[in-house]
Parts: sequence; C-alpha cells; structure tokens
Amino acid sequence: MKIINIGILAHVDAGKTTVTEGLLYKGGAINKIGRVDKGTTITDSMELERDRGITIRASTVSFNYNDTKLNIIDTPGHMDFIAEVERTLRVLDGAVLVISAKEGIQVQTKVIFNTLVKLNIPTLIFVNKIDRRGVSLDEIYTQIQDKLTSNLAIMQSVKIKDKGDFELINTRDDKVIQSQIVEKLLDINDYLAEKYINGDVITEKEYANVFLDEVNSCNLYPVLHGSALKDIGIEELLFAITNYLPVNNDYTTDNLSAYVYKIDRDEESRKITFLRVFSGNIRTRQDVYINGTEETFKIKSLESIMNGEVVKVDQVNSGDIAIISNANSLKIGDYIGKKYDGILDIKITQPALRASIKPCDLSKRRKLIEALFELTEEDPFLDCEINGDTGEIILKLFGNIQMEVIESLLKNRYKIDARFGELKTIYKERPKRKSKAVIHIEVPPNPYWASVGLSIEPLPIGLGLSYETTVSYGYLNNSFQYAVKEAVEKACKEGLYGWEITDLKVTFDYGLYYSPVSTPSDFRNLTPYVFWEALRKAGTEILEPYLKYTVQVPNDFCGRVMSDLRKMRASIEDIIAKGEETTLSGKIPVDTSKSYQSELLSYSNGKGIFITEPYGYDIYNAEPIINDIGNDNNDSNKEGLRYLFQKQDEN
Repeated sequence: MKIINIGILAHVDAGKTTVTEGLLYKGGAINKIGRVDKGTTITDSMELERDRGITIRASTVSFNYNDTKLNIIDTPGHMDFIAEVERTLRVLDGAVLVISAKEGIQVQTKVIFNTLVKLNIPTLIFVNKIDRRGVSLDEIYTQIQDKLTSNLAIMQSVKIKDKGDFELINTRDDKVIQSQIVEKLLDINDYLAEKYINGDVITEKEYANVFLDEVNSCNLYPVLHGSALKDIGIEELLFAITNYLPVNNDYTTDNLSAYVYKIDRDEESRKITFLRVFSGNIRTRQDVYINGTEETFKIKSLESIMNGEVVKVDQVNSGDIAIISNANSLKIGDYIGKKYDGILDIKITQPALRASIKPCDLSKRRKLIEALFELTEEDPFLDCEINGDTGEIILKLFGNIQMEVIESLLKNRYKIDARFGELKTIYKERPKRKSKAVIHIEVPPNPYWASVGLSIEPLPIGLGLSYETTVSYGYLNNSFQYAVKEAVEKACKEGLYGWEITDLKVTFDYGLYYSPVSTPSDFRNLTPYVFWEALRKAGTEILEPYLKYTVQVPNDFCGRVMSDLRKMRASIEDIIAKGEETTLSGKIPVDTSKSYQSELLSYSNGKGIFITEPYGYDIYNAEPIINDIGNDNNDSNKEGLRYLFQKQDEN
C-alpha cells in the first residue's frame, strides 16, 4: 500500500480543519463531519482548541483510500503557533494549502507558501468556502498569481446556479479547462514545447506524465475548489491527493532513519513521541540509537495511526508515522538511526518576544518550572530559562494568544495558576568589526591547563553563528575540539548588552595543551573568556526584530497613519491610492507596533486594516538598549571575565 503524508495548511479561519474532517469522512474514518464551532472535530482534540475554535497543536490522523494510506497532519493557522507548522513541514510528502474564497491570500498563507517552495514540497491549492456571497474566483486567481505563483493549473470550472448554489465541473468534462492546462504545460515544459513547435504528435499519456512531473517538481500548482462545510469538492480533492502527489518510501530494512517531529503527553502525563520513518522500519524490541550520540534504547511499545485510531503494532515501515512512549531522552529534531539528507533545515521564523512568568501561589514555583520544561520539550521555541541573578522564569513567545494558551495549559493540565509579566521584545547583538583574542596556558591569572585563540568577524544579518576550526584534529582531538565549539555556542547566549550574539563567524585558530594534565573541561571553561575578550575588542551593535506591514485606510486617515508610522520608526516603501482607500507598506519594528492594530481600528472607526508578517532582524536605529530582564552587571561569568582581564592588565 502506498503511504502519503499530507499537511493541511492555511491562514487562521480558512477552513483547513473542516477540510480535514471532510477528507476523513470521505475516507470512511468518521461517520459525520465535525464542526469547529461546536467543538466536534477529530483533530482539535484539546479542550482549549474546542473552547477557542482554533487549532493549537498539529494533529495527525490517518485513513485508507484506493490502496493508499493517507496520514494527514492538520496544523495551526494562527501566527502565534507557527512553530507547530514549521516542525510539520519537515515530514511531508505533499501539502494542501487552503485559501478562503472570501478573504483570499492572507498573511500566513504567503508565509507558508514561500516555505513550501523553499522546501520543494509539492502542493495542491484548495479554494474553500466558494459558496459565500461576494466571492469572485477571478479575483482569487489574480491574487494567487500576484502573491504566490503564476504556475497554476485550474482543475475545475465553477458554474453558479440560482440562489447561490454552484456546480463543480472537473477537467475531464470541460474542454476549456483541458485546453488551459495544455497551454500551461507547453509554457513551462521545454520537452513538450519543442515537440509542439516541431509539429510532433503529443499523446494524452505524455501530457499526463509531464503534468505529474511538474507538480512533483513544484513547477505547477493544481487549484481545486469547494465548500468543506457542505461536503462539496472534497472527493475531487481526495482524488488529486492520491493521484497527483508523490510517494517517497524507501523500503530498505537495514538503513533506519526516523525523525522526531512532535512530542505530546497523554492523560497520565506520559511522554509520547511521534516520528516520520524515512527509510527502513521500526520494530518492537528493536535496539535503536539516537543519531549524533552514543545513546541507545529498546523499543518497548510501538503504535501507529490507522483509520482514525491509534493502534498497537509490531512494526512501522518506511513512509509511515510511528508513535513510541518509552523514549524519554528523545527530543524534537532528533533522528533514530541515520540522519535523512532529504530534510532541509529552513526556519519560517523565530520568537521575537519574551516574558517572565510566575505562579500565583509561590509555593508552586518548583512545580511550575517542571511543567514549563515539559512544555518546552513539546515546543522547543519556548526556550524556558531561569535568570541566574533575579530568579525570573522566562519564556520566548510569538504573541499574546500563545501566552493565554500557556496559562490555560498550566491550569488545566498541571493545576497551576500562573501569570505572565509584560511581553517584551527580544533584541540581539552583532560584532561591529573583526577582532582576535588569545589566552595562553600558564600565563597568570589563567587557571586552566589550556591555550585558546579565537577570531571573530561580523556576517550579514540573518546568517546566525558560523563556527570553524583551523586547529589540526591530529594535534587536538575531537573531545577538545568539541569542548571549544560547545563553549562558543554557549557564550553567544549573552553579549555586551546582555542579548544573544548572532550573525558572526568564530574561528578557533590557536590551541595548546599539556599532556597528560589538560582535559576538555579546561578548554570548555577557558573559551568563554577568550570569546568575550574578542567581543569586547570588536564592540557590538544591537539588532531588533522587524515585520513587513501593510496598512489599508480610507483616504481621510492617511495623514494620521503616515505620522504614526514615522513615530514607530517604520519605513514607507510603497503607497498606492485606489479610489477612496490608500495602502501603505514597508517594514516596522516589532516593539513599536505591538498594539497598533487596536489603535488603528479605534481612530478609523473600524475601517483601517494593519497586516504584518515576519521580516527578520535589522540594525536598531534608536538609543542603545540594555537587557531589561535581569541585570548583566551581576553575571558571575562576566564578573570573572572582568576580574581576569583586570589582573592580566595589572601583570
């Protein structure tokens, strides 16, 4: 049986959970289509999801259809839970991008599509809710072509009947659609174009094969239509999923590669790990190892998803989803067996905000910390940490809704009432110039049996940390080398102003040890001091997170909006006046724009629209900012560093 892993992706409220319900119904996994507004959907199983009517966690369901097993992953649509989407994309064979026919291309639609393109994931586009009043499919097609891709294959014509009813006419029954698809194939495929120009006969089979090749190569995007809530167009979508999207199953049994994409907990708080098996198979009582470590463990309990239910199995084959519950050391991003080269490490975005959190009952602080570290296992982007000076518990976040969800999770799952502090922006630092530092062995006050020399230089914004060593592995073995690399990565967590250091290259270019007294811990302990001295010489500039924005307002409010944008340090890169409305776009700091949506709605009488999407970091162009969560002046490592260099200067 073929196995296909499909992601259902969309902006919030486009109807992707209802699309999933429709697919499950058509596949025979459920007897009735659930409704999001009534909390009766299969994939929104959390109480919070049912209460709020939104998807918070990616959920995997499965059913069989025409000799194909479909594992469908329903993902969140709200930007606050974009990390769930990012983790899901790594395990997909294909995707269905759901677009609301009324709202069209929205912020997250574009973000997700761009990521699907980068990851080369074949994608079907499903235009949902076409039964709503005021829908113009021609406008939707234009939006898709302008904002996503021009390489569309419209697979159906929609015939509007009386009283808002409509009929879908599929490709095989519509000569006009067939002709349009042929024209598109001739336009994008050189092989067909050459045969056509030469007057050679092109068979239907050749057109069909090229169509599939172009879809699987992400050069063509089939567009289907329907209304999931009314069970219209779902059967056609299911046909497209099982016939157009690729199957990539490596059935070799001696080369296991399985990727951890989700961690959850059952009702008894036991850890449950979800893996996509890329090659080989996983069996009960099998000894497996975690890639990149020396750790092994035995598979004691193995489950998979079949026809809408989680069932115990003895083996999970390549291409399928495995669930294990005895691997407490596994974390998201780990591989069992070899690493699969087919996964590209592309990040959609990172949290640009953070906040402190504390229990309402201080006696439950320890219990809160334990709960948060469990939640961080399920969502590593939370990156829970405890400030060594103030004792504050700090989480990285995407927004206010995520904060509310975490508070509810803590209350419902762990029986802890907790409250967040103010949501604050995460800044970063980057070196201003090249620099180098060396601390020598046996030169007071260096207490370690090691010499370390590091060179640092700034990189273009967005490249993160690049590390390399020019010290010979023949001289300094792996354990010493790894200790230096690990220490550099840890030292980058805090710069001169207290923020993470990023967008730099660090080169380990000098090392000396004495045998047999030197140990890896000597290099691990000395390296941060060398790094911070090099950083002190280089100096740092502050980077802040930005958003791309679009503001649409009636012309009467345009002057006020432009004034607001200047105050918020936004750039205005485009202004389009059309009729009675003006649209402005550019980039804007996250910190200054956090509450602008509500402010704009208030003074424009609800007529202004402020839409944003992640942009990345850029140079901070205002007064320097000191880290306002904690006080780096009391950091023990920093104090030790200052003392060390002070003593060096005295000597």
